[in-house]
Amino acid sequence: MRRYWPAVYAYLRRRGKGAEEAQELTQAFFADVVIGRDLFDRADQQAGRLRTLILTALKRYLIDQHRRARSRGAGRGLPLDAVEREEQAWSSGTADEKDAFERRWAVAQLEEAMRRCESHYRSTGKPGHWEAFEDRVLRPAVGGSSPTALVELAPRCGFRAPADAAAAVQVVKKRALALLREVVGESVCEMSEMEGEYRDTLSLLGV
Repeated sequence: MRRYWPAVYAYLRRRGKGAEEAQELTQAFFADVVIGRDLFDRADQQAGRLRTLILTALKRYLIDQHRRARSRGAGRGLPLDAVEREEQAWSSGTADEKDAFERRWAVAQLEEAMRRCESHYRSTGKPGHWEAFEDRVLRPAVGGSSPTALVELAPRCGFRAPADAAAAVQVVKKRALALLREVVGESVCEMSEMEGEYRDTLSLLGV
């Protein structure tokens, strides 16, 4: 739910649901369908991509909205700060509901890969590697901020020279892409589908 609820929320908002109703429906969908009906355990592994499975189930769920009453109050609600972030993303977008779902799905894959990447470098005693990558690559790509000059960044992140910081950034970038591929691979049933899904994810992310 942590990884994929924003895609569901984006779809519902594009369908014309208000913010409060979209929050309730998103929580209800995961509680009632994904968890309550064991959506993943009962799914046909030959049926295709995980995002297609979730989107199809969501469309069916909207036809049967009265079932949401069963799951009200079940589990934890959506984090308010994250909902506010999704609202900002929704209000600035122009995609239809399916495109909004798929783009937010791709962002969720990227966010999970970045969580794993950061955890790796912090747990292996190389936080400077991650911080340099975050400053030079991640923040400019996501937030449009300007990267810090390497000559300033290097000592701040614990590198002896700007060239060392630049090399570290490239190492982290390779690992980040490998982790993104890993995360994407977890959402397909057949490994033969992974390359296509990975390319689609990169395309949706504009990479």
